[in-house]
Amino acid sequence: MAELIGGAAAVLTINSVDLSDHMTSASLEINYDDVETTAFGDTVRTRIAGLGDATLNVTFNQDYAASEVDATLNGLVGSTTAFVFKATGASVSATNPSYAGTVVVTNYTPMSAEIGTLSTLSVTWPVTGAITRATS
Repeated sequence: MAELIGGAAAVLTINSVDLSDHMTSASLEINYDDVETTAFGDTVRTRIAGLGDATLNVTFNQDYAASEVDATLNGLVGSTTAFVFKATGASVSATNPSYAGTVVVTNYTPMSAEIGTLSTLSVTWPVTGAITRATS
């Protein structure tokens, strides 16, 4: 088993643009509703997985240059776009799977300023449809 230092080399492409060099944190959360199936006469609760849901969370260092953060994200607000997320820049494999899907770009903060701090932005976007996990 190969251990991995979290995020040190994570790769994220959004709309086919690699924004990894501006990313300071990212997570893909996959969840399913908890649907109770307990019936009369049962002595313990029983459950099944209901509808699935996923969210992509990313924090970026802002950059206004061509093909960077602002140029990539600004035109996507209010639309859907593809993403691919993997643990490292190495080729996709059983030990470096990629997760791909489509997000709804529901929020974007193009400017944030505070004296003496780096301009950053955080986004939380819902995934629409299925997520595909690739190992080759």
